[in-house]
Amino acid sequence: MDINDTQQWQRPLIDDRLTPYIEVDTARLDQNLQQMQRKANEAGVSLRPHIKTHKSVWIAQRQLALGARGVTVSKPSEGVTFILGGVRDLLLAYPIVQPQSVADLLRQAVLHQVRLTLIADSVDGVAAIAEARQQQPACDLAVAIKVDVGLHRIGVNPDTDEAIAIAQALKDNGLRFAGLVSHAGHAYGAGHAAAIADIARQEARLMQRLQAKLQAAGFTDCPLSVGSTPTALAAEIAPCLDEIRPGNYALLDLTACRLGLSRVGQLAMSVITRVVAVNDHFAIVDAGSKMLSSDKGPHGTNASGFGIAVDEAGHTYEVTKLSEEHGFLLYQDRRPDVGSLLRIFPNHSCAVMAQSDSFILRHSDGQSEAQPVSARGNFI
Repeated sequence: MDINDTQQWQRPLIDDRLTPYIEVDTARLDQNLQQMQRKANEAGVSLRPHIKTHKSVWIAQRQLALGARGVTVSKPSEGVTFILGGVRDLLLAYPIVQPQSVADLLRQAVLHQVRLTLIADSVDGVAAIAEARQQQPACDLAVAIKVDVGLHRIGVNPDTDEAIAIAQALKDNGLRFAGLVSHAGHAYGAGHAAAIADIARQEARLMQRLQAKLQAAGFTDCPLSVGSTPTALAAEIAPCLDEIRPGNYALLDLTACRLGLSRVGQLAMSVITRVVAVNDHFAIVDAGSKMLSSDKGPHGTNASGFGIAVDEAGHTYEVTKLSEEHGFLLYQDRRPDVGSLLRIFPNHSCAVMAQSDSFILRHSDGQSEAQPVSARGNFI
């Protein structure tokens, strides 16, 4: 990624509302959504996008219209928001340890006839889900086992018999087994596309090996679902997989560019900001940590700054420092004018989207419309 190549950054900036705000380019968004759906279709797998990236019912509905099977959410409250937004097939990719944490989600799933999948990585988790299910026995519920394929966050060790014990606990509690799910988040720290592709292949091998072990133990219906934008973009989808769950692909960000997974021309989300002061040290903009987040990249990535700001001519400025309401830009020989607009491409789009109540859709004709960040604040 050459930040000095002005052509790749050059974009119109339209001064039609107060700053700062998130802008999503609908043409780039649609291109990203179509590309991933096409890849899933060609591989014969289901696409279940993770909506924690955009938290938007509007974008999720576009993903479903293109052919996505359902959505993946991070928290029960996110799930409720998307059920109320019309989603009818949902995976909650977060371990349940308290029955009450999913009580409302199960109620809404029954009320709206939703196919719901939860995950477990321990027999204690199975017990919590079984207790919650007792309160909503009509829920169309299945449970997948989460597998640790290298991130070492949650999930069973694929080299042990933990998964067999959990599958048996599901059977004993009358819960339907939904197969195995994984997230190779450590791929973000791999540094480049070839190394990420290796991680994707290793993930598929681990999942297939554990699948064979479960099938030998009598759990023959064991689909495989993997989820990570880097692995989905860097590698071919392995024939053994049944489903992919990338999220960041919808918007993309500078992390994807630095990893060699995306071109600048695919970045669908940016933050529109205004220069409010210029001194001998920095140009100051009205987007600080409460707008951009202070994220330097997920899972092992670590950018030098907090994003790249671009003027309409394509000149770039690194966002080197943040306070809560201000961003500090190094400008060197190009001093931006006070009052001028800049576009900031962030390191991590998921973290930025969660900071705002709404975002602006910018259409190719320059027209715009506001959309809510539907699941903003859904952290429980």
